[in-house]
Amino acid sequence: MATLYLIPFVLLLQTWTVCDAQNVKVEPFIYGYVGNQAILRCQFVDPDNSLQVTQITWMKNPTTSKVNLAVYNPDFGINYPTDTGGRIHFRKVTNTDATLIIDRLEMADDGIYSCEFATYPDGNQDATTNLTILAKPENSGKTILVQAGHAEVPVARCVSANGKPPATINWSGGSEGNVSETVTKNNNGTFTVTSEYLMIPTGDNNGEKLTCVVMQQALDRPETIPITLSVQYAPIVSIEGYDENWYLDREHASLTCSAKANPQTLNYKWLLNGKPLPSSIQVDGHQLTVRDVSYIVNGTFTCEVTNSLGTGRAKMDVVVREDPVDSGSTTGAIVGGIIAAIVILTVLVTAVLIFKRQRKNTDEEEDDLEPPNYKPPPPKKTLEGIDKVMKTEDEKMESIPITTTYFETGAEEDNGMTLTQYYDEPGLNTEVKSANIAVRPGDYLEQENPIYNDLSYNEPEEHRKSQEFVSKGMYV
Repeated sequence: MATLYLIPFVLLLQTWTVCDAQNVKVEPFIYGYVGNQAILRCQFVDPDNSLQVTQITWMKNPTTSKVNLAVYNPDFGINYPTDTGGRIHFRKVTNTDATLIIDRLEMADDGIYSCEFATYPDGNQDATTNLTILAKPENSGKTILVQAGHAEVPVARCVSANGKPPATINWSGGSEGNVSETVTKNNNGTFTVTSEYLMIPTGDNNGEKLTCVVMQQALDRPETIPITLSVQYAPIVSIEGYDENWYLDREHASLTCSAKANPQTLNYKWLLNGKPLPSSIQVDGHQLTVRDVSYIVNGTFTCEVTNSLGTGRAKMDVVVREDPVDSGSTTGAIVGGIIAAIVILTVLVTAVLIFKRQRKNTDEEEDDLEPPNYKPPPPKKTLEGIDKVMKTEDEKMESIPITTTYFETGAEEDNGMTLTQYYDEPGLNTEVKSANIAVRPGDYLEQENPIYNDLSYNEPEEHRKSQEFVSKGMYV
């Protein structure tokens, strides 16, 4: 229960502190650089003029050591209890303005400063400013001389010394590696950051470029430091210049011994089949020259290069021929092969194009053989054609005019009844026998006997449509 009663009391106390502090206005956080000037602003706000300021005091680290730096009394004036060599003083003090100036900042000036107003009748009111001193670091980078090996070692180092706050160091470029970093706090409150780049060094890493990038709050921009790696290794040797065309009596055939090493090579040594060279071979450092080629130089040449770390070797097998190789014939064979390949490719492309063309033509012909997608109209039937057929078959028989209004009687009778012949729609495979004349399927007389039309019965519509091959609307 006591705790429950204590919580409201603490909150009330905090509220009073905030209300009292509202009359004193300061900047909570400010930054300064070593050697520069810092301005600690402090003002007393009393809109109603209800309070009387009796004294102003600046203190450093008020909650711990509580060092009085500057005091102002309206009746007795200004006093600086702590000797700061004149670096700390009021700017222009009044009952409402107690701004403090710190010249030639030092790292020891870093800390918390309290501006306190003694008032009547309310008592003391204060506010604090946290002054952070920034120090620009001194940045440097260098390579670490190492020897090629199989263990990971530091190959470059970058240092950011005497800075505050501590710097951040990054690496870019070069082969893949790891980074090791240490941060040391100096006695004056600054920091020194050391970063090392580690890798397994080889001869190929010698001369590689690394970049150390330092970032810190006091720097205007990140600082980049280029570093060139230095890896020592035994010579790496190769022999060049052999053209596979050493033949008898050839003059001035030569070989060149090339070597990479760190430190630089000291000497070159040539051997032929593991023995010293014959007198007919001239050596000038890394250059070997055979003045007159003979079978004596047929074999294996060895070049040995030495530096302080060891010796490197390279070998070259030389074959002496009786006759020189005709480089022109070789070139001609190569050119001929290229031309043959071009011709074969052209023939293949042409054959493919012809095949595609023939296939396209075949597809078009097959399309032409297929039945048309539309149905052509039936041929026009004329009365004149029917008349000509009837006259040709039997000129002696008298033709029956089409325009007659009577029935056409045939020669056949059924039970004494005369059968009447008429012509129905075209397209039916029906022989019409009239006066021994056969009418071919498709022939049609376009006019029906009007008398028959009057006497005949109407055929059902369904039966008539089922026997129509082409509608009557198609005939002309």
